[in-house]
Amino acid sequence: MKNSKLLSKSILVFLLLSALFSFAQTGIKVTYYTGTTQDYSVETSGKLYFSGSNLLIKTSGTANNISIPTNIIRKITFTNTSLATQEIGQNASKFKLYPNPASDFIKISSDKKDKINVKIYSLSGQIVHQGTYLPDENINVNNLRMGFYFVQANDTTFKMIKK
Repeated sequence: MKNSKLLSKSILVFLLLSALFSFAQTGIKVTYYTGTTQDYSVETSGKLYFSGSNLLIKTSGTANNISIPTNIIRKITFTNTSLATQEIGQNASKFKLYPNPASDFIKISSDKKDKINVKIYSLSGQIVHQGTYLPDENINVNNLRMGFYFVQANDTTFKMIKK
């Protein structure tokens, strides 16, 4: 009887430890030349690698790749701590980019009424559009080709799809 209880407890401890390690995450902080940072949590099934001139982050085995041009990255930092409970990126102004995907224009909403400095980067890291806008003001993206872009609003970076 004592041996079966000990065996049951041992199996339970083993299963708990296995679950903890199977959900382990590595924190990755990407610092851009603009001074902004973005945090990612990569599960053990995910990966981080370079393809061409891009850093690709796959946060889990089933997640889509996040592509970041290497020429806009200043530093990549790894941590052992889980970032799952932290907000991804720094969005103190509570910016929201919409519509996304976009065809003719995008807007950036904010809790504040201050002007927003906007830069749109291609995947190669080139600035393809920049300007200063009020919250919810139309930003013309009609002249951009279809594809993925990074939209930087002050210190917050978004991924945008141009359709």
